[in-house]
Amino acid sequence: MIRAHVLICGGTGCTSSGSVEIQKAFAENIEKNGLAEEIKIVQTGCFGLCALGPVVIVYPDGTFYSQVQEGDVKDIVEEHL
Repeated sequence: MIRAHVLICGGTGCTSSGSVEIQKAFAENIEKNGLAEEIKIVQTGCFGLCALGPVVIVYPDGTFYSQVQEGDVKDIVEEHL
């Protein structure tokens, strides 16, 4: 059962800021922590907040992460997810 969705901006601004690498890091950390059956990663279109990118939003709680770097992903997965 999916209990959370990790929405990762795939718009031009976020992509140029490294959102593709962020998505890969989430996939690796989710798998490593045994959460692959519970957490779904979704690449979205632009959220309209390009200056804050890469943007990650976790649903259903609606937590908004901005300017996410690869080094942040491990902490988000372990502490939030």
